[in-house]
Amino acid sequence: MNAADLRQVASLSDFPDHDLDVLGSIGRALIFPAGSAIIEQGEKARAAYILLSGEVEVIRRLPGGQRTRLGVLQRGAIFGAVALIDGGLRAASCHAASEVRVLELLGDDFQRLSNASTPLGARFLMAICRQLVRDLRGTNQRMAELAGLSTLAPEDIAISLGGSLI
Repeated sequence: MNAADLRQVASLSDFPDHDLDVLGSIGRALIFPAGSAIIEQGEKARAAYILLSGEVEVIRRLPGGQRTRLGVLQRGAIFGAVALIDGGLRAASCHAASEVRVLELLGDDFQRLSNASTPLGARFLMAICRQLVRDLRGTNQRMAELAGLSTLAPEDIAISLGGSLI
């Protein structure tokens, strides 16, 4: 995977070419056919992914076996990082909604990269933080809608939730 391929991913667009080359050499490009599982809820994390093309459906299995769709990830999304960060099990499943191309970062490589005291390590962590904030904002908005607060602006939701988005 080269810098030109990764440059097209919005979450990596501010990375210098050298950093993109390093990231591309650490990770491995994979293709998942539509309908295939990328991550399964409850499994131990072994990798994180950067979505290069296609769409990924995020599904949560509820008690009793029902499944609910949490959302759809688009190009540029970084997913699978939370369980690598906290050592927990996968909280949801991720399935290819279309043919999907990802850059896979295995757990050890992910840890080395995120622990590195380098500009690349800092940029990589910031990209993950931005993704987590987007996910948190989306979750907070869905919670507000479920609570009948859908007329509130995002700033009002942040205030009503104790400033958790700040």
